[in-house]
Amino acid sequence: MSSIVKTTTPFINRELLCEALKAIGCKYDIHGNTILTDRQDYFGRQKFELINGRFAFLHDSDAGRYLWGNINGQQYKTVSDFLKQVENAYNESYRKRLEELEHLRLEAERKRLEQERQEFVEKQKQTIIAKAKAQGYSIREERVKDKTKLVLVRNTY
Repeated sequence: MSSIVKTTTPFINRELLCEALKAIGCKYDIHGNTILTDRQDYFGRQKFELINGRFAFLHDSDAGRYLWGNINGQQYKTVSDFLKQVENAYNESYRKRLEELEHLRLEAERKRLEQERQEFVEKQKQTIIAKAKAQGYSIREERVKDKTKLVLVRNTY
């Protein structure tokens, strides 16, 4: 008898789910909207399938009472233990992804503010140069450390 298991955390992102499976040491194959795990039950490999926008875990519900794992000497675990591990790893991957996105957003905001500052400084510089030329000054730019210094010179005879 087959079963679809709903988890507390909706597995909506395939990439994060695959990261979670890899993190807990579960091998998998992707076939379209299905992720086949290396866990076996009576009907074959247990899987996550995209149903209504989220990946649901499908397995033989009778087998869920027993301990299952792969044959390669890994520790066997129940379906509920397996899903708890996947859920914890998925939430950790999700948290890290949010931190990365926040870091990228802050970096983009910092660059935007710096660009605005540079544009303002350039506009100020052009305004000063225009006024100085209108009053008969010649302008020389000097670089002092990280700052630009405008030297206004007027020759009088």
